Amino acid sequence: MSESRQRDPIQGEIVHEYDGILEADNRLPNWWLATFFGAIAFGALYWFAYESWHFAQSPREEYAAAMEAAAEAGGEVTDEMLALIADNDQRVSDGRNAFASNCAACHGQRGEGQIGPNLTDANWIHGGAPTSLYATVRNGVPSAGMPAWGPVLGERSVQSVVAYLMSIRDTNVPGREPQGEVWVPGAAPSESEPAAPSEPAAPSDAPSAAAPSAAAPRI
Repeated sequence: MSESRQRDPIQGEIVHEYDGILEADNRLPNWWLATFFGAIAFGALYWFAYESWHFAQSPREEYAAAMEAAAEAGGEVTDEMLALIADNDQRVSDGRNAFASNCAACHGQRGEGQIGPNLTDANWIHGGAPTSLYATVRNGVPSAGMPAWGPVLGERSVQSVVAYLMSIRDTNVPGREPQGEVWVPGAAPSESEPAAPSEPAAPSDAPSAAAPSAAAPRI
Protein backbone atom coordinates (compact mmCIF):
# COMPACT_ATOMS: atom_id res chain seq x y z
CA MET A 1 0.00 0.00 0.00
CA SER A 2 1.59 3.25 -1.15
CA GLU A 3 2.13 6.06 1.29
CA SER A 4 -0.07 9.05 0.64
CA ARG A 5 1.66 12.40 0.32
CA GLN A 6 0.21 15.67 1.33
CA ARG A 7 0.08 18.67 -0.96
CA ASP A 8 0.83 22.24 -0.14
CA PRO A 9 -1.12 24.94 -2.00
CA ILE A 10 2.09 26.85 -2.75
CA GLN A 11 4.88 24.23 -2.83
CA GLY A 12 2.88 21.41 -4.36
CA GLU A 13 3.49 17.79 -3.41
CA ILE A 14 5.45 17.37 -0.19
CA VAL A 15 8.02 14.59 -0.34
CA HIS A 16 9.55 15.01 3.11
CA GLU A 17 8.64 16.48 6.45
CA TYR A 18 10.96 16.85 9.42
CA ASP A 19 10.21 18.70 12.61
CA GLY A 20 7.46 20.68 10.95
CA ILE A 21 9.63 21.64 7.94
CA LEU A 22 8.05 20.70 4.60
CA GLU A 23 10.21 19.80 1.61
CA ALA A 24 8.88 19.71 -1.93
CA ASP A 25 10.58 18.44 -5.11
CA ASN A 26 9.40 20.67 -7.93
CA ARG A 27 10.82 21.16 -11.39
CA LEU A 28 13.17 24.15 -11.66
CA PRO A 29 11.84 27.11 -13.68
CA ASN A 30 12.84 27.25 -17.34
CA TRP A 31 14.44 30.68 -16.92
CA TRP A 32 16.66 29.33 -14.12
CA LEU A 33 17.67 26.27 -16.18
CA ALA A 34 18.45 28.51 -19.18
CA THR A 35 20.65 30.75 -17.01
CA PHE A 36 22.44 27.78 -15.47
CA PHE A 37 23.25 25.95 -18.70
CA GLY A 38 23.95 29.22 -20.51
CA ALA A 39 26.62 30.08 -17.93
CA ILE A 40 28.26 26.69 -18.46
CA ALA A 41 28.27 27.16 -22.25
CA PHE A 42 29.63 30.71 -21.95
CA GLY A 43 32.42 29.56 -19.65
CA ALA A 44 33.47 26.82 -22.07
CA LEU A 45 33.44 29.18 -25.08
CA TYR A 46 35.35 31.84 -23.14
CA TRP A 47 38.03 29.35 -22.13
CA PHE A 48 38.62 28.09 -25.67
CA ALA A 49 38.47 31.56 -27.26
CA TYR A 50 40.71 33.42 -24.81
CA GLU A 51 42.83 30.88 -22.94
CA SER A 52 43.20 27.75 -25.06
CA TRP A 53 43.03 28.69 -28.75
CA HIS A 54 43.69 32.44 -28.32
CA PHE A 55 41.18 33.55 -30.94
CA ALA A 56 41.00 36.87 -29.10
CA GLN A 57 43.05 38.79 -26.54
CA SER A 58 42.16 38.29 -22.90
CA PRO A 59 41.53 41.40 -20.77
CA ARG A 60 45.00 40.99 -19.27
CA GLU A 61 46.58 40.78 -22.73
CA GLU A 62 44.65 43.85 -23.88
CA TYR A 63 45.85 45.72 -20.80
CA ALA A 64 49.46 44.65 -21.43
CA ALA A 65 49.23 45.77 -25.07
CA ALA A 66 47.85 49.16 -23.99
CA MET A 67 50.68 49.56 -21.46
CA GLU A 68 53.27 48.69 -24.11
CA ALA A 69 51.75 51.12 -26.61
CA ALA A 70 51.77 53.88 -24.00
CA ALA A 71 55.44 53.22 -23.21
CA GLU A 72 56.43 53.17 -26.88
CA ALA A 73 54.57 56.44 -27.39
CA GLY A 74 56.71 58.10 -24.72
CA GLY A 75 54.80 57.20 -21.59
CA GLU A 76 56.34 56.21 -18.29
CA VAL A 77 57.91 52.75 -18.06
CA THR A 78 56.88 51.05 -14.81
CA ASP A 79 57.65 47.81 -13.01
CA GLU A 80 54.08 46.67 -13.64
CA MET A 81 54.34 47.26 -17.38
CA LEU A 82 57.65 45.40 -17.64
CA ALA A 83 56.23 42.50 -15.60
CA LEU A 84 53.34 42.23 -18.06
CA ILE A 85 55.78 42.13 -20.98
CA ALA A 86 57.76 39.41 -19.17
CA ASP A 87 54.57 37.28 -19.22
CA ASN A 88 54.44 37.57 -23.03
CA ASP A 89 56.27 34.57 -24.53
CA GLN A 90 56.82 36.31 -27.86
CA ARG A 91 58.41 39.36 -26.24
CA VAL A 92 60.66 37.15 -24.11
CA SER A 93 61.69 35.27 -27.26
CA ASP A 94 62.43 38.57 -29.02
CA GLY A 95 64.50 39.64 -26.03
CA ARG A 96 66.42 36.35 -26.08
CA ASN A 97 67.33 36.91 -29.74
CA ALA A 98 68.41 40.50 -29.11
CA PHE A 99 70.45 39.39 -26.11
CA ALA A 100 72.19 36.67 -28.13
CA SER A 101 73.09 39.17 -30.87
CA ASN A 102 74.22 42.07 -28.70
CA CYS A 103 74.86 41.02 -25.11
CA ALA A 104 76.15 37.45 -25.14
CA ALA A 105 79.71 38.51 -26.02
CA CYS A 106 80.04 39.99 -22.52
CA HIS A 107 77.41 38.14 -20.50
CA GLY A 108 77.48 34.67 -22.10
CA GLN A 109 74.91 32.95 -24.27
CA ARG A 110 72.89 31.87 -21.23
CA GLY A 111 73.58 34.98 -19.15
CA GLU A 112 76.18 33.10 -17.07
CA GLY A 113 78.68 35.95 -17.31
CA GLN A 114 82.05 36.32 -19.04
CA ILE A 115 83.73 39.70 -18.82
CA GLY A 116 80.33 40.96 -17.67
CA PRO A 117 78.54 39.68 -14.55
CA ASN A 118 76.32 36.64 -14.23
CA LEU A 119 72.70 37.66 -14.89
CA THR A 120 71.07 34.47 -13.64
CA ASP A 121 71.67 34.77 -9.90
CA ALA A 122 69.92 36.95 -7.32
CA ASN A 123 72.65 39.62 -7.18
CA TRP A 124 72.59 42.86 -9.13
CA ILE A 125 75.20 45.59 -9.21
CA HIS A 126 72.83 48.35 -10.23
CA GLY A 127 69.56 47.06 -8.83
CA GLY A 128 67.30 44.18 -9.80
CA ALA A 129 63.91 45.91 -10.03
CA PRO A 130 62.46 45.78 -13.57
CA THR A 131 62.81 49.54 -14.02
CA SER A 132 66.39 49.37 -12.73
CA LEU A 133 67.23 46.72 -15.35
CA TYR A 134 65.51 48.86 -17.96
CA ALA A 135 67.49 51.96 -17.02
CA THR A 136 70.77 50.02 -17.03
CA VAL A 137 70.16 48.44 -20.44
CA ARG A 138 68.81 51.63 -21.98
CA ASN A 139 71.37 54.07 -20.62
CA GLY A 140 74.34 51.75 -20.14
CA VAL A 141 77.08 52.12 -17.54
CA PRO A 142 79.80 54.18 -19.24
CA SER A 143 82.10 54.03 -16.23
CA ALA A 144 82.15 50.23 -16.50
CA GLY A 145 82.37 50.07 -20.29
CA MET A 146 78.76 49.09 -20.94
CA PRO A 147 77.26 51.06 -23.87
CA ALA A 148 73.81 52.59 -23.88
CA TRP A 149 71.64 50.18 -25.85
CA GLY A 150 68.58 52.45 -26.09
CA PRO A 151 69.69 54.34 -29.23
CA VAL A 152 70.96 51.10 -30.80
CA LEU A 153 68.11 48.69 -30.16
CA GLY A 154 65.13 51.00 -29.87
CA GLU A 155 62.54 51.16 -27.12
CA ARG A 156 60.67 47.95 -27.92
CA SER A 157 63.80 45.79 -28.09
CA VAL A 158 65.14 47.25 -24.84
CA GLN A 159 61.91 46.28 -23.11
CA SER A 160 62.11 42.80 -24.65
CA VAL A 161 65.67 42.33 -23.41
CA VAL A 162 64.55 43.32 -19.92
CA ALA A 163 61.70 40.80 -20.16
CA TYR A 164 64.24 38.11 -21.07
CA LEU A 165 66.50 39.10 -18.17
CA MET A 166 63.53 38.81 -15.82
CA SER A 167 62.86 35.32 -17.17
CA ILE A 168 66.39 34.04 -16.46
CA ARG A 169 66.95 35.65 -13.07
CA ASP A 170 67.37 33.15 -10.22
CA THR A 171 67.99 30.27 -12.65
CA ASN A 172 71.58 30.18 -11.33
CA VAL A 173 73.42 29.06 -14.45
CA PRO A 174 77.02 28.12 -13.48
CA GLY A 175 79.36 30.93 -14.40
CA ARG A 176 80.84 34.00 -12.76
CA GLU A 177 80.50 34.42 -9.04
CA PRO A 178 77.65 36.68 -7.84
CA GLN A 179 78.41 40.41 -7.86
CA GLY A 180 76.52 43.24 -6.21
CA GLU A 181 73.71 43.02 -3.69
CA VAL A 182 70.90 40.48 -3.48
CA TRP A 183 67.72 42.03 -4.86
CA VAL A 184 64.59 41.41 -2.81
CA PRO A 185 61.28 42.04 -4.63
CA GLY A 186 59.32 44.83 -2.99
CA ALA A 187 62.30 46.17 -1.05
CA ALA A 188 63.16 49.86 -1.20
CA PRO A 189 65.69 50.63 -3.96
CA SER A 190 69.26 51.15 -2.86
CA GLU A 191 71.21 54.29 -3.63
CA SER A 192 73.10 52.44 -6.38
CA GLU A 193 69.93 51.68 -8.37
CA PRO A 194 69.50 54.02 -11.33
CA ALA A 195 66.20 55.80 -11.79
CA ALA A 196 64.07 54.68 -14.70
CA PRO A 197 63.83 57.31 -17.45
CA SER A 198 60.42 58.81 -18.11
CA GLU A 199 61.01 59.35 -21.84
CA PRO A 200 62.03 56.34 -23.98
CA ALA A 201 64.96 56.58 -26.33
CA ALA A 202 64.29 56.97 -30.05
CA PRO A 203 64.98 53.79 -32.04
CA SER A 204 67.95 53.65 -34.35
CA ASP A 205 68.20 52.16 -37.84
CA ALA A 206 71.45 50.44 -36.89
CA PRO A 207 71.00 46.64 -36.96
CA SER A 208 73.45 45.92 -34.20
CA ALA A 209 75.67 47.59 -31.65
CA ALA A 210 79.26 48.53 -32.07
CA ALA A 211 81.86 46.25 -30.58
CA PRO A 212 81.80 46.38 -26.76
CA SER A 213 84.55 48.01 -24.81
CA ALA A 214 87.27 45.85 -23.30
CA ALA A 215 86.19 46.95 -19.83
CA ALA A 216 83.65 44.73 -18.11
CA PRO A 217 80.11 46.00 -18.79
CA ARG A 218 77.86 45.54 -15.82
CA ILE A 219 74.18 45.23 -15.09
